[in-house]
Amino acid sequence: MVASSVFVNDMVRVLPNPYALTIKPRLEYSAYLVQRIFDKLQKQWVLARKSNLKFYLQNEGVLAENYEFNKQVEFEGILTSAITAIKMIQKRLDSISQISNITETVSPMISILRTVNSNIYLTSPDISQDFIELSGILGSIVMDSGSLIEAKFDFKQTNLESKQILDEVNLIAESKIRKQYPNLNF
Repeated sequence: MVASSVFVNDMVRVLPNPYALTIKPRLEYSAYLVQRIFDKLQKQWVLARKSNLKFYLQNEGVLAENYEFNKQVEFEGILTSAITAIKMIQKRLDSISQISNITETVSPMISILRTVNSNIYLTSPDISQDFIELSGILGSIVMDSGSLIEAKFDFKQTNLESKQILDEVNLIAESKIRKQYPNLNF
């Protein structure tokens, strides 16, 4: 752990770096927020899916012309993408074992959170607030851990990794929606 030195009663005392002490509780709180976001998304997804599936089964022949239903299916797809992204973020947070791998593990997640949030902020403002809070906390964790280990940030690599993860998330979500509603044209 990185430490700092101070003079106390004419003696040098070594104190732990305060940022190092606060990283673990922030990681734990981040894990809590991820679970809270997942639970809220899951509730909305279940409601959307039930409603969409009921309408789909009752109106199979006229779905192509129904703009409102297509918007509802699109919303279900956005929720599916968000849930898939949150699961990936949860796995990444669970994989952190040392301070040295925080910057590489967490940095791409911030961009993912912001992108997913931009898709749901109008329809789910309470979940959007949780995304914003999580993004801020993870950003502070990356900065503090990066300064402790004197990490260098490669934003190009981080953005590339974020894009690859988001592409995978969107592919998974699209596949699930196409499987759920095979007769719809997207």
